[in-house]
Amino acid sequence: MISPPSKANCSVSPTRPISPANLLYELGIEDPRDIDVEAIAQHCGATIVYAPLKGCAACILGYGDRAIITIDSASSPARRRFSGGHELGHWMHDRGKAALACTDSQFTSEWFSENPEKRANRYAADLLMPVHMFQPRTQNHPISFHTVEGLANTFQTSTTATAIRWVEYGSFPSMVLCSTVRGRTWFTRSDIVPRTVWPHESLGRDTVAFGLHRSAAIMPPGPTVVNAAQWINHPRSNSYTICEDSVRITPNLVLTLLWWKDERQVLDLTDEEDDESEGQTRYDDFG
Repeated sequence: MISPPSKANCSVSPTRPISPANLLYELGIEDPRDIDVEAIAQHCGATIVYAPLKGCAACILGYGDRAIITIDSASSPARRRFSGGHELGHWMHDRGKAALACTDSQFTSEWFSENPEKRANRYAADLLMPVHMFQPRTQNHPISFHTVEGLANTFQTSTTATAIRWVEYGSFPSMVLCSTVRGRTWFTRSDIVPRTVWPHESLGRDTVAFGLHRSAAIMPPGPTVVNAAQWINHPRSNSYTICEDSVRITPNLVLTLLWWKDERQVLDLTDEEDDESEGQTRYDDFG
């Protein structure tokens, strides 16, 4: 554990913020259990406090080289940790610009647009789930919510944030997406999945996710093999299968992992065109 110093001694400035990796190295943190967000923030001149908040999940107010980060006390432990890392990202990159209040929707959706919220979300993910600690724990392990939950417990992060990190750094070509009964709300894919491969906006009727939305009585069955055309919007998807694992994360939201066991199948879906579309994101935390 880190002993918080009496004053800020983090080697950071608004023009040259220290990266999460360098910050952890500076503090000698080598184990996920030692990533103490409160102590790390204190080391960098920011004190974390908890209080009921309305209209935002967390906020930061700084002056000079000191700041107060306030986090909604009603949030789950995983959400509070991510909120602390997120606001610390603002302190590293955006100090002196304005007081900032961050909403749940910004934690959920701001991952690819070039703005301070995206940068703060990425900072939190890199701080709480450092690549050099996270990636070795995913290699050659099957992806499923069972294995994701194991890492979520290790890193003290939410199921959603951990699933996204696994898709980014795991061994299998994969996707993670979130849906309501009306269809998907966001998704992200691993780098090996061609950018021409997109999940349908509407849920296929033979998917596990569709069943979970249709009836609250249905329990998630675990990893299930389905026809890829149920999920993937591609002319050749009907020729392949895909693995699906879907769970409810709220009464109205279902989180889905999709992956291919045979990498050759997903590579065969590559087209000459490389179309982009709306709806891609990374990292929801979070709670």
